[in-house]
Amino acid sequence: MASPRPGRRTAAAFIVFFLLLPLAGGAAAGPAPETVSVDIGSVYASNDGSSVDAALTRIRGKLRSMFNYSSYRMLDRKRRALAVGETGEFGLPGRRSMRVTPLPSPGRKVRLSVQIQEGGRNLLATTVGLSRGGMVLVGGPSHEAGVLIFIISAD
Repeated sequence: MASPRPGRRTAAAFIVFFLLLPLAGGAAAGPAPETVSVDIGSVYASNDGSSVDAALTRIRGKLRSMFNYSSYRMLDRKRRALAVGETGEFGLPGRRSMRVTPLPSPGRKVRLSVQIQEGGRNLLATTVGLSRGGMVLVGGPSHEAGVLIFIISAD
């Protein structure tokens, strides 16, 4: 598999991967909690070296199997509790930002409206669905000599 070109900066360069964590069998479907704790991690991936940040140990195998890079470093991690319908803005490396809005969803499911912007330009606008405690990896925009991968999780 050929290495991605670091200079590509188009919205089409975004790749979204869903990591499904095991679901607890027989979970009762009750009213969804009013708030969602959203966690955004920014990972710098490149072919400069071959190290993986200790903060990424738990998902090292997923990163290496999904992305064609030899080095992964956690740049930043932010967490915020958001009410359903409330939009939170997270600063990202490279003067980018991510807006996340929890949407109504049943039981232990979480739906998030996600927008990534650079300047005033939209790079990505999507809705992701996951189980509470699950995560989504979004890989895409170039950064320095590599790319950024965003870890979006919700609980």
